[in-house]
Amino acid sequence: MKFTAIRHATCIIEFANIKFLVDPILYQKETLDPTPGSMNKMNPLVDIPVTDEILKDIDAILLTHTHRDHFDPNIIYFFGKNVPIICSNEYEQALSELGFDNIMPIKDYVTFQNITITVTKGMHGTGAVGKSMGNTYGFVLQDQTHGEEPLYITGDTVWCQLVKNTIDCYAPKYIIAFAGSAMINNEPVTMDENDIRKLLDKAPTAKIIAIHMEAWNHCRLLRSDLRKAIANQNLYIPMDGETIS
Repeated sequence: MKFTAIRHATCIIEFANIKFLVDPILYQKETLDPTPGSMNKMNPLVDIPVTDEILKDIDAILLTHTHRDHFDPNIIYFFGKNVPIICSNEYEQALSELGFDNIMPIKDYVTFQNITITVTKGMHGTGAVGKSMGNTYGFVLQDQTHGEEPLYITGDTVWCQLVKNTIDCYAPKYIIAFAGSAMINNEPVTMDENDIRKLLDKAPTAKIIAIHMEAWNHCRLLRSDLRKAIANQNLYIPMDGETIS
């Protein structure tokens, strides 16, 4: 497995010789309004540090959900309407109405070029805030032919029973954790340092890559703070543009 951090949740995963782009947002720095209920800073906070050629050279898009910090409808002008988009079946109609015509909706799982992709669920916060955020999903990738170990992409979620169940069921070797401690009205909607610590305890042999930090105004957890809070050889905290093999 080869991983390249792009910005926020946007990343490239090369798994069993297939190149996936996760949650593509290509907005220029400071071109979007702040997320309400958080720091008053324009989004995104930083620019994308990689070239267009790297982003274009993909086999499919994995889309966890359609919040504006995870999905930019204007990618149709960059990737074209035929780019394969793998997502929960909840988003099929909306993506089709935007003009995309190669959507692979998942109710339970799909197979893409000998990779089984299972949709997973999470909790995008708790209580009233969590309810207002709506559904969010992740994915488990399982290789049928090349011997890659299972990969789990958490999506936007806090630590919860749904995450525990996914780890118990699939025993992932790699976990891409959406961290950042994103806050809405001071309520967390993605993993903070305590959630990452619980993730490491639950999956002590897995390699965990923490992303979703320092690019959107509602994300409070800095990379440096996460490094200070947790010293674990299985935790990787890449900078934007960094590749991990």
